[in-house]
Amino acid sequence: MPQPRYRQIAQQIPAAAVLAFAVLAPAAPVQPVAEAAEATTAAPAGATVFEFDRLNRTYQMDDSQVAPVRQGPITIALSSPRNSLILKGHSVALKPLGDGRYQASVGLDLLGSGDLTADLTTDAGTSSRLEDLVVVPRQTVEVDGTVTFRRVPGGWDVTALSLPPAVALDIQSRLAGNLVTLCGQMAVFLGLDCDGLDRSLSHVEVPLPPAGSVFFLPEAELTADEVARLEAYLGEP
Repeated sequence: MPQPRYRQIAQQIPAAAVLAFAVLAPAAPVQPVAEAAEATTAAPAGATVFEFDRLNRTYQMDDSQVAPVRQGPITIALSSPRNSLILKGHSVALKPLGDGRYQASVGLDLLGSGDLTADLTTDAGTSSRLEDLVVVPRQTVEVDGTVTFRRVPGGWDVTALSLPPAVALDIQSRLAGNLVTLCGQMAVFLGLDCDGLDRSLSHVEVPLPPAGSVFFLPEAELTADEVARLEAYLGEP
């Protein structure tokens, strides 16, 4: 039986962020980051914080999707067919909830760049496509969820029992400015909120996998000390 899609792509992405890996998936590691920076996120009281040094590196990604932006009669579908993200640092705070469940708070310190495509459609049926470069300025992404761990050959299956529907990323591109200018030209006729459009195109929502998705945390991505510490925390022999 073929593996679920999220199980397949999770083997290629930063496993430290097993709660939010749609942000980086599907990604393939390229090179380590020379100097890792710590990603700080507020850890719940009683939580244990984990960091996995090998995961701080550059990831190449293809076909990243962003939630569509709706402004009046215009819908803008954003995607990034080719891009790379640098994970500078990260933290994963785990707190036991009982019955094998853990509250997890993930912090990712990242930046990146790539291509941006905007497909515009109107209620009248017209459409057009704009393309440009996009920059993801350095920022910290934080995600909270509930997970379970199951030891399997070569690592752990991590099941996300709960996740937010999406995470927010700040982006910068000339394309956003062009679209806002276009909006301004049309606003007098269509009653568009161009300030709202500007915010929507610089602060995008990246959808996350649904609850119940399973991610694979490869043991090979962890050092021997990190494996031993995680096994001890999870109560594994």
